[in-house]
Amino acid sequence: MPQRRRDDQTAVTAEYAFFLAETRGLRFALDYLENCHVSCDILIRAIEQPAKRRRLERRRVPRND
Repeated sequence: MPQRRRDDQTAVTAEYAFFLAETRGLRFALDYLENCHVSCDILIRAIEQPAKRRRLERRRVPRND
């Protein structure tokens, strides 16, 4: 499951970058994402379209992991 682990790490990194954008500024958060080798598009989309940002998404049908 290396792909799943990578996705989880990316999600945590993106959430922390969003926190950094709110507390320290957008430029600081974008630099953080760049240093973590995560696409900056994640943060830019979350800021431009906050209604589409998924928070604590719950699946209707749970996965069989």
